[in-house]
Amino acid sequence: MEKLQEIFSTRELALIIWTIIIIIFILIKVKFGDSLTRLIRAFFASKLSIAYLIMILYSISILSLLKFFGLWDFTLLKDSILWFITFAIVTFFKIDKAYNNNFFLEILNETFKLTLFLEFVANLYTFNFWIEFLIFPFLLLISLLKSFSELDSKNEITTKFLSNIILIIGLTYFILSFYKSFQDYHNFFSVHNMNSLILPALLSTLSIPLFYFLALYNTYEQLFLRLPIMNSDLKVQKKLKQQIFYKAKFNLIKANTLREKLIDFDVNNITDIQKKLDAII
Repeated sequence: MEKLQEIFSTRELALIIWTIIIIIFILIKVKFGDSLTRLIRAFFASKLSIAYLIMILYSISILSLLKFFGLWDFTLLKDSILWFITFAIVTFFKIDKAYNNNFFLEILNETFKLTLFLEFVANLYTFNFWIEFLIFPFLLLISLLKSFSELDSKNEITTKFLSNIILIIGLTYFILSFYKSFQDYHNFFSVHNMNSLILPALLSTLSIPLFYFLALYNTYEQLFLRLPIMNSDLKVQKKLKQQIFYKAKFNLIKANTLREKLIDFDVNNITDIQKKLDAII
């Protein structure tokens, strides 16, 4: 346990153990082996696996760059992996919503919110393992009850009460961490802690170009899937792809506009598609 606590905080260990317990319980009590197998296969489908590999290689490149400038070392590996799982993978599966630049501006907005700093402070110091282990199911229960209570407006008083409980627990965590940070301010303002604080923001910001091109690729892929319907001739399809790309190029907004409006269109020759493209954008 002591060796694990050198890598993970007591809160993270409690979360990991409870997650394992919940997964084991589900596997034992719920008969969904086939569904789980299909889900895993779908998650690691060939195209998705290629995307994961690209994201991993891109992330390694970013970390190498940060290491070159002294902003990353292997003590931040855990933080980097957590960022990849909680941000990169999640963002990848929301890439269908990237219709324009607002999607990426929202990423920046979330990245630099003050709440992230408050969360960092709150998570910097933790209680001992058993307190964290016992608090987790209580918090989970309260959160589930709150979510259920919010479904009916008649439960407004109950919802407010449960929200206050969560708020009190959160404030307790924050006050404890803030107090300990004040007592041990030399350690709080250490290079490692400062790098740990800015690392998610740096990784998220530097990953935007990757997600932009993934969104662009996804848009073009959906658009090009319609070409066989427009014209069955492979040579014509190739010409159509060239003209579509020439029209939108690397502009995500234009590509999405074409994806939305270039439908139910029978292409008889190349000049037809050019007129259609000119009419759309």
